[in-house]
Amino acid sequence: MNKTYVIGFDGATWRFIEPLVAAGEMPNFKRLLREGSHGRLKSTVPFQSAAAWVTFMTGKNSGKHGVYMFQDYDARSYSYVGRTANSRYFSGQTIFDIVGKMGGKVAAVRVPMTYPAWPVNGVMVSGFPTPGDTPDSFYPPDLRVELGGSAVPEQSDFRRLTTDQQAATLEAQTDRLSDLVSKLVKREHDLFMVVHRISDEVHHFFIGFVDPRTPAYDPAEAEQWGDLVNHFYRKIDKTLGETLDVLEPDDTIFVISDHGGNITPPRQLNLNVWLARQGLLMPLEQAKNPLERMYALNQKLIPSKVRALLRRNAPKGVQGGLRHMWRGLQHIDFSRTQAYHFPMKCPPLMGIVINVKGRQEQGTVTPEQYEHLRDQIMTDVARLRDPNTGETVVRAIYKREDLYHGPFVERAPDIVVWCHELYKEGPFAQGPLVGQVPYDELRQVPGSHDEWGILLARGPGIAADKEIQGAKLVDLTPTLLHAMGLSVPSDMDGRVLTELFAEGGRDVLSVELDLQRQSEESYLSEDEEQQIKDKLKGWGYL
Repeated sequence: MNKTYVIGFDGATWRFIEPLVAAGEMPNFKRLLREGSHGRLKSTVPFQSAAAWVTFMTGKNSGKHGVYMFQDYDARSYSYVGRTANSRYFSGQTIFDIVGKMGGKVAAVRVPMTYPAWPVNGVMVSGFPTPGDTPDSFYPPDLRVELGGSAVPEQSDFRRLTTDQQAATLEAQTDRLSDLVSKLVKREHDLFMVVHRISDEVHHFFIGFVDPRTPAYDPAEAEQWGDLVNHFYRKIDKTLGETLDVLEPDDTIFVISDHGGNITPPRQLNLNVWLARQGLLMPLEQAKNPLERMYALNQKLIPSKVRALLRRNAPKGVQGGLRHMWRGLQHIDFSRTQAYHFPMKCPPLMGIVINVKGRQEQGTVTPEQYEHLRDQIMTDVARLRDPNTGETVVRAIYKREDLYHGPFVERAPDIVVWCHELYKEGPFAQGPLVGQVPYDELRQVPGSHDEWGILLARGPGIAADKEIQGAKLVDLTPTLLHAMGLSVPSDMDGRVLTELFAEGGRDVLSVELDLQRQSEESYLSEDEEQQIKDKLKGWGYL
């Protein structure tokens, strides 16, 4: 079994890496680019950490493992809020289980979606999100004491910190994780994996200092804070170097990210407004409260730059009220509604659900009408244009079965709408079709995700100085198993990236594994759920 290291940098993007490599400021990345293969890595849909990291671990799509977002994702329900997804929630064996089953020792350190930690042939320190420093964050449980009684702190109020405080928090988190890695990497292992979240956090909160496309960009702040992104990418390179220093010549290393990044879209598309105008959705009368009327009038009469100025200087209480309304103060009469927007929390994606009799409690569409109505909605939504600019809004539109397959497809919306990068989903059923995202929301979290992560690989049999095309996140576990000299379970959706390897490499071996890791009905405690939700809100995921 070939010893293999996987270094994950959540949300890392070539956009920031390539210029720094060219400038000589990321020497360890430059070394791997020269000595190994690399390429863009296509993420999942949605390109969000919960779905992405579980897809990585299992080599399966969301329809098989069941995770789409950080929260329970059930399109049959009219509620957008459910329990949080965790390691007990998804189905399918992970790479840590498979390697252990084949006799290998594993170390999984801060990999997202691994809380609560579960028994593996080795050690596990749970990754984001966790409720705090609990025994369930470690396997074996006594590892907690051995590591000094603490994992990596996760603040639940990160958005409320000043930029100075945010930067200091990220420095402390990175240093603490480096300390954990230095202790655990010395243990016996065949597969060692660690995920650093710093790159995702930097992108979410600091991209407003370097990207003028976002309304949150301010030249004076850019002058003061503009080097923060590059600073932390240089720190990423340093952490990579620390791992490279412990590798033996015959070891294999993969460097990956689960998705890339973009600005938070400044415009919102209110799909429920469009559905209401088509007679497919019926708002309740009480939804038209004074705050919504004020918002609609504001959107029609006041120029966007003036609105931004007013929002920036509004009292905090008013800003908070606008944010609360923004997150979903809408009321729908489902007994007279045929279709409605289902939030995917991953711009520029959004969902539409058909209100089907026998599936939803107040369903109005018969199963016989379902396909015709879905086709018609897809055709019409694909033609939508921004009334303010005349530009098309939608980049692509999919039926859920075009994206997913497996027993959990029902958790996905019937239609997935992929808009152009300047649009995100809006919550309103009344008012303008397209509006502006509240300025304070863009200020708090100016960065979002895109579908392109990174991939670098170096090791015995891996081609040097080569760029590959077409790699997907779902392909990585099959590829890693192959690189380790192991067989690949036949039920995986991903493929072995044979193009990574030099010509004349060994054949791909497939195997049937009697290793079924089913999702459990056991829930986290109420306190654990609340702590995790608070952290997800603090980081902008809810």
